Amino acid sequence: MTIAIAFSWGVFVIVAIQAAFSLMFVVWMSRRARLSEPSFTPKAAVILCLRGADPFLRQCLQHLLDQDYPEFQLHVVVDSQEDPSRAILRDFESDDRVRVSVLHDPPETCSLKCGSIVQVIRELDPSFEVIALCDADTVPHRTWLAELAAPLHDPTVAVTTGNRWYQPQDPTGASLVRYLWNIPAAINMIVFRIAWGGSLLIRRQVIDEAGLLKKWSRAFCEDTMLDRVVRRHGYRQVFVPNVMVVNRETCTFSDLMNWVPRQLLTAKLYHSSWPATVGYGIISSAIPFLAAVVAIVGWMQSDMESVRVAFFAFLAFEISNVVLVLMCETSFHRSGGLSETATNGLPVASLVKLPFWIVVSQIVSPFWFCKCFLTKSVKWRGIVYHIRGDKIQRGPHTVYSQPTPKTRSL
Repeated sequence: MTIAIAFSWGVFVIVAIQAAFSLMFVVWMSRRARLSEPSFTPKAAVILCLRGADPFLRQCLQHLLDQDYPEFQLHVVVDSQEDPSRAILRDFESDDRVRVSVLHDPPETCSLKCGSIVQVIRELDPSFEVIALCDADTVPHRTWLAELAAPLHDPTVAVTTGNRWYQPQDPTGASLVRYLWNIPAAINMIVFRIAWGGSLLIRRQVIDEAGLLKKWSRAFCEDTMLDRVVRRHGYRQVFVPNVMVVNRETCTFSDLMNWVPRQLLTAKLYHSSWPATVGYGIISSAIPFLAAVVAIVGWMQSDMESVRVAFFAFLAFEISNVVLVLMCETSFHRSGGLSETATNGLPVASLVKLPFWIVVSQIVSPFWFCKCFLTKSVKWRGIVYHIRGDKIQRGPHTVYSQPTPKTRSL
């Protein structure tokens, strides 16, 4: 019985931490407001790196060119001349704000995305004061760039960032698990100041001061290191609630087995909060397993009271998780009318299934953590990257030739 009671208190502490983090997210989202008067709009370069034609690439390009911003250029870096995205890009190349280049001679010591970003910035005209990064799997709203740039009126702010919110058009089981995994991940990224390169802006001056081009030339990702780097040079990184962007893609469980460990790996390689982030995730996902252990031990000892305590503690934990997910979901979409890309949230049929998929996500999470701890190589869009400590060694650079899916993530 003592073990069962200790387990119950452990569940209570974990739920209290989850609730505190979720309430912080609700407070942050409540600060979302329409940008009334852009007060700081420096000349901007928006960089979009492409390898393959993402399902919503056309919408992404259209919305980037529809930005309500006085002076900007869209710099698109294509992985190769034969990349599938070229067919979509042809419809936009006549716009004089679009600059399309092909990635050439990327370093073998960094990811292709980092190599693409470095290539663009090195060739960029000095008149561009800020650099914005966007991912092709998102559809930014009309004031996205202006809202990213606005906090930089404060000279101590060097980086502004948002995050992603998954809202799959086809809410398959795997897509719902990714949606559920991303909610605490996004909250942790905000709490621990982990930038997200899919919706990010940085001062050009700071890129030069901090030697970021050299760092990116030896990095797996461009974003996770930023808070640590800019703080060393006396600047700040700011989270902007308005630039949270929606991702409507679907995925499979096979996709998740590669995608989630890769997300964890970026924190492991470049952020000091890695132990806290992973520790929190491991403890949370361990509850179903610990509940089973406590119940089995109680049953073997004919201690049915321990079995009941373990069961109700587990049930309370899962109910609290459902409530917190719905609270975060409601908070995110409450101010969704701020943009033309807003959605109404998950359909009712998917919400009803959430309790089941929450348990599934907790059961499979340990496999993701183990893979992240043990992995020596990562596959990202057909390219294998070998991890040696904090050093990256890219495998052969091949042309991306997979077919373009309708809604599934590449």
